[in-house]
Amino acid sequence: MICTVTINPAIDRVIYLTQLNKDNTNRIKEVKEVLGGKGTHVSVNLSILECVNKAFGIDFGETGRRIENLLEQEHIEMKFLHYDEGESRMNYALIEEDKTCTLISEKGKVISKEQCEELIKKIYEEVKDGDILILSGDASNTEIPLIYTKMIEAVSDKKVKVFLDASSENLTGALRWKPFLIKPNEDELSQILGEEIKGEEKILEGIRKISGTGIACIAVSCGGNGSYIWYENEIYRIHPLKVNVMNTIGCGDAFLSGMAYGFEKGLEFTEILKYAAGVSSATAESNSTVGFDRKRAYELMEKVQIEKLF
Repeated sequence: MICTVTINPAIDRVIYLTQLNKDNTNRIKEVKEVLGGKGTHVSVNLSILECVNKAFGIDFGETGRRIENLLEQEHIEMKFLHYDEGESRMNYALIEEDKTCTLISEKGKVISKEQCEELIKKIYEEVKDGDILILSGDASNTEIPLIYTKMIEAVSDKKVKVFLDASSENLTGALRWKPFLIKPNEDELSQILGEEIKGEEKILEGIRKISGTGIACIAVSCGGNGSYIWYENEIYRIHPLKVNVMNTIGCGDAFLSGMAYGFEKGLEFTEILKYAAGVSSATAESNSTVGFDRKRAYELMEKVQIEKLF
């Protein structure tokens, strides 16, 4: 079973504009609302792939109820803790006709120490040996510092594959617990190593420095330049596919979804990479912040070019 965690879920209000003009009136062409938060995005993507999964998290107020309803509509096993006081956050995604995407995010309600501990307890009780536990997204609104570290520590006595997609202290602080997979971008790889990482040579050098720390899989995403993945002492490069990009929001979550799906199904590693790249590219062709056309994702998987570098 794949289990996702979303500390700071949201409703994404997607606003379509001809062009964003600063310091002027902007006319909205269309608006729609979808699930927000990296963990919930992973859950939705897995559901599209017909992969049963559980979604853990904390939500508040009426917005929180709407988040739960959207999860249930996607046939996801919802394991959220709900509190009536306060409201979960809203995100605003501005998508222009030239495909420029601007995301404006509320910080989110501060989650108390007691609420954090209750979520950690629930995760420990529900997650079983053999599960994949995905910790992804913003977790800066908690009274427990480095909450992802606490969650990894809590399940450390179980045979759980932890996938970590975080930044800043929640990324660097959790590395000593040796998550199974990390998915940094170039900026986050720079945070880990304490130096600027730009370009293929630096990325490969950075991967080699981390590869001996006990982390099984390192996937460095480089947006439109593809990805570099280290696994079982080999480094692969996924070359970017040429697609009709509608927006780039959620592509990283989609990549992580494909990786989780592949490991859960026990696929060959190159097939796992094809799923990750295909789902991510199909998401780029969608005009929403979450979701993709499954048939299109399968078509794109057949076109993925993977190069073994070392």
